[in-house]
Amino acid sequence: MKLQLVPADELDEPWLRWRLPEPRLRPTPDSRLSALRRSVFENALAAIKPGRSVKVTTYVFADRGVDTDGAHALLTEHARDRGWIVHRERFTDESTGGPASARPQFNLACRRAGSGFVDGVLAMGRDAMPSTDEAYEAYLHWLHRHHAFIAFLQPTTGRTQ
Repeated sequence: MKLQLVPADELDEPWLRWRLPEPRLRPTPDSRLSALRRSVFENALAAIKPGRSVKVTTYVFADRGVDTDGAHALLTEHARDRGWIVHRERFTDESTGGPASARPQFNLACRRAGSGFVDGVLAMGRDAMPSTDEAYEAYLHWLHRHHAFIAFLQPTTGRTQ
């Protein structure tokens, strides 16, 4: 987990004049959200009855020139390698040049997961998620309340968390 220094004006402790304060560290926003996503993922998997396969849907945020069919195929292959069942419906948002937070297909994929049609949403990585940390965190908390998850394909390491 990556850490950053906490600025002195955010510390709640009074300054002791005869002793220098020890530097305080906290997780970076990316590191904190990554830990939250892993926790939501683990809790959602723990809520699935033993013997039942995990069901996921795939989501791709496609910039211009991205092969969406190939990206969905890669996500499907990864899910099947993990023993997961891939739902027939797949979701794709394309870059429109409008607000970066407008991702209606991502919203729909999360609603499918929260409604119980699938257990989670499998995406390529953090860049496919809503651009603001606040919006992404809100999705994670909402999915957690509905026992669903977001998982990422990590092409460099071949792991999903």
